[in-house]
Amino acid sequence: MKPGPITPTAWDDYSRAAELFNEGQRVRAGCVMYRGQFRARVMLLADPNQSPDGGPALFASLNETVAKPINQWLGGDRDDWIAALKCARAWAAQNDDPDYPRRRHGAIHADVLAGLDELIAAIPSKSELRAQRRAAGLPNR
Repeated sequence: MKPGPITPTAWDDYSRAAELFNEGQRVRAGCVMYRGQFRARVMLLADPNQSPDGGPALFASLNETVAKPINQWLGGDRDDWIAALKCARAWAAQNDDPDYPRRRHGAIHADVLAGLDELIAAIPSKSELRAQRRAAGLPNR
């Protein structure tokens, strides 16, 4: 494993997601951001004794500064949101993380993939999502 509070691949994904979002490639940004979340979640679960001001704090910060605006945009269109999640899920199922490989952390990978599946299944219908966002003062697309 590489030293540091978060795997470089997870950080790279968050950084790239922010770039893609700013370039207008917003569904792709969502895919890359969720891929980064997958990698970070695996890292945090595989190494649970990290200092709270290390990986966990960085993960929270990245989710607030990078993931929040992407998620808010994705939530404006159910199909885009599900497409981004399914893209990240497919990548995670087909690729391995060199820092926290499946051969050593298979159960963790499976649990985080299951979490993605649960999130996809929990997304409300288009009409319900639109109503929830309208009530929260968020735009729909």
